[in-house]
Amino acid sequence: MTLYLVPMDEPSYRATLAEPLDLNGWENRPADFPVTARVWGVRTDPAQGSWERNRRTWKRMESDEPLLFYLNGTGEFVAYGRIGVRCETDYIRDEYWNGGPAISVYTVQEYDDSVSMGLAEAKSILGYEDGFVLRGTHRVSEDRPVDRLLRKATS
Repeated sequence: MTLYLVPMDEPSYRATLAEPLDLNGWENRPADFPVTARVWGVRTDPAQGSWERNRRTWKRMESDEPLLFYLNGTGEFVAYGRIGVRCETDYIRDEYWNGGPAISVYTVQEYDDSVSMGLAEAKSILGYEDGFVLRGTHRVSEDRPVDRLLRKATS
């Protein structure tokens, strides 16, 4: 199973993840993108920098894959969800995130913000070395004990 460790900052969290958005005002919303949804994104806008690693990660992400959200700065894991519908758009970025490079967005299904796990514990469960630094959206290798981490994080 593939798992993504996903960074989140407080302002963006409040804007698009804490509560589902009403997306009725999105004129060119893709037909399969829900009208009401929690939304998150990956920084991939080529006009705002080189985001090759993020672009590769985005291309590999698939619906229903699990997500563990961590706080920028502390690395503490605070929420769980699953990837829903994906699309590339400026709308969410411009409407809710005050610009920025996150134009590859997805809905977050099964959202649960009762997760509370420190970075050190997650690294230990996954077998990461002490020197491992978590930056950006990180795809956990399928040979790591993802199921064990998810059970511990969501119990």
